[in-house]
Amino acid sequence: MARRRFSPLDRVLGRIDDLDAQNLAILARRLERERDLMETVLDTLREGVIVLSHDGAIEYANASAVRLLGVNPDDVAGAELRRLSPDIAQALELPETVGALTRELEVRYPEPRLLTLHLARVGEQQGAERSRRVAVLSDVTKERVQTEDRVETERIDSIVSLAAGVAHEVGNPLNAIGIHLQLLQREAAKLGDSPAAEKVRKAAEVCQGEIKRLDGIVRDFLGAVRQTPPHLTDTDLVTVVAEATGLLREQMEQLGVRVSLDVPGELPLILGDRNQIKQALFNVMKNALEAMDRGGDIHVKLSSDDEWVVLSIRDTGVGIPADRLTRVFDAYYTTKASGGGIGMLILLRILRAHGGTVDIQSTPDVGTTVILRFPLKHRRVRTLEAPKS
Repeated sequence: MARRRFSPLDRVLGRIDDLDAQNLAILARRLERERDLMETVLDTLREGVIVLSHDGAIEYANASAVRLLGVNPDDVAGAELRRLSPDIAQALELPETVGALTRELEVRYPEPRLLTLHLARVGEQQGAERSRRVAVLSDVTKERVQTEDRVETERIDSIVSLAAGVAHEVGNPLNAIGIHLQLLQREAAKLGDSPAAEKVRKAAEVCQGEIKRLDGIVRDFLGAVRQTPPHLTDTDLVTVVAEATGLLREQMEQLGVRVSLDVPGELPLILGDRNQIKQALFNVMKNALEAMDRGGDIHVKLSSDDEWVVLSIRDTGVGIPADRLTRVFDAYYTTKASGGGIGMLILLRILRAHGGTVDIQSTPDVGTTVILRFPLKHRRVRTLEAPKS
């Protein structure tokens, strides 16, 4: 049994039957001061404290609890919790056989939040009608997001390190093959102009061309995964979009894909790394092209509000099923028959390094929309440290 702490008021209350009217008035004022003190103390807590009567009515809620409920303080006392917040009310249902519990719950109003709830029943010994439920609610949204971001950063770091190591190891045998091909060509040159010698020389030239191509792929890949911190300068997204589109224009024409651009009259500049943003847009548009067998549309729209410059890229491709949409940022995961599954991961890293966000909306057989948000210069923050490799 918990030890009960006694205050000077306990001794006075023990003799309440012997008090006259004047002393009762003094006692009432002291009780009022004690109540005000306790409410002040509870209002300083970051945690929300709610006391519910046996029928679910709110008997008390501190300032933090009122904020979590998203209601007017004057509307709390005596209100039914299930009318103010059905999610929290449902989580506060306490089985008769359980005296206390701790759980996590997610609420959507007044904004999406993740809460940790500790619930206890008090006053049972005084009868069911006088029993109370006391709930302590802690907002752990920020802590959870920070933890998830840290885990994601560490996961991406390990993937990038592994990918860079593999790419480096691929480069070594390519160099060795190139050296031996040069030796082969020298030996073929000693054979003169015979048909056999000419055949060997042509085969060696083809192999050397393919080695150069693979070497370029490895260099580009290493440059992508070994991302340097962005060099931030005033950047016009309209120009960057035009440059990224130009890199794929020939492929678009071959596939019969039409591109449209919707730009407002004036768009604010952002702080960004021009080359990294161009790479991010190239990855998105290339995915859009590969989602369309032949023909189709890519619609690029730019807009801005008080906080973000928003760039959306919508295609009319095959779309992504809902059960696969949550995995598009996983390394080496791809919905295509060919592809390394690294492009969207690189896109995510670039946007996070710029303090931006990426949203993807997709409907099978309708198309996919990728929404990139870049913070305005005056409010730029880093949502996640750029992974280091």
